[in-house]
Parts: sequence; structure tokens; C-alpha cells
Amino acid sequence: MAKKKTFIQELSEACKQAEKPFYVDTYSPGDGVTRYRFFKNPGNSYFGPENGDYTALGKKEALAYARGRGAFI
Repeated sequence: MAKKKTFIQELSEACKQAEKPFYVDTYSPGDGVTRYRFFKNPGNSYFGPENGDYTALGKKEALAYARGRGAFI
């Protein structure tokens, strides 16, 4: 049986398939809120080298941003 994809895997794939692809990376500092940082160029991690276009706090905000930017998730 195939493993179910994680939220970040689904989000990342949807971002890459948008009309104007974009990329996402996460950071979970242990305070219960995962940060999702979005980039227009590949090859970035949460900490750089680019600052990113937007940082969402939590899944709900990340989904809203990604959908607004054209990701179908």
C-alpha cells in the first residue's frame, strides 16, 4: 500500500505545478507553530540564501497563501 503524502509534500508539489511555479520550505522551532517560507526561485532553504517572498505561520495561513498564488491544493 502506498504511503499517504505529508502536508508539506502535497503543498510543495502543488506550488511547483502552479502556472508560475514557486517553492516552499518549513521550520518548526518547537513552539507548536510551523513556519512555511515561500520562494520564487528553487534551491533555497528556510534560512536562505534568499529571504523568501512570504512566511506563513501554520497550515491554514500557508494554504491560503499558496492558493492565492495559484497552487491547486
